[in-house]
Amino acid sequence: MKKPFRLAMRGFSLFELIVVGLISAVLIAMGIPSLSEMLIIDRPKRMLISIDRAISYARLKAIYSGERITLCPLLKNRCTRSVWHKELTIFIDRGRLREFDSQDVKLRVIGRIPTVDELTYPRHAVIFKHTGSTWGLANGTFVYCIQHRDGSKSGKALSLSVTGRTTLKDTRLCN
Repeated sequence: MKKPFRLAMRGFSLFELIVVGLISAVLIAMGIPSLSEMLIIDRPKRMLISIDRAISYARLKAIYSGERITLCPLLKNRCTRSVWHKELTIFIDRGRLREFDSQDVKLRVIGRIPTVDELTYPRHAVIFKHTGSTWGLANGTFVYCIQHRDGSKSGKALSLSVTGRTTLKDTRLCN
């Protein structure tokens, strides 16, 4: 009498699992440097999108509250043009223009950018009126620059119009 047919064992041996694990580890190790460079290259876009959201928030808050809303970097409670790379504050500007005083209400604070990057804007502040348009000459372009490992610079720009509309684009202003 013949023995019944047995199915072969299915699965992987320990040796096969170790080989697959080593190959995967080598491929991942080769991909990590390019991934970190991709994250660095993408940082200006992500940060300017965050600023764009803050601008939209400030504009909508001005329209719905009927009050003057200011977005700026504060240095000794005054809006200062030279420190856009530090944290940005959005506040209801009821008192003196471009100053955060006891009459004003802080709405939101946006964290600072990494110290190796640069963020510039040609004005002291972005101020929105109750109509949703900017106060005075608040239009301009935010320029965000990063430095690559080889020393070259690149970046993105976020342009703000007098009507409060924004446009994100590549820029050559970092070189």
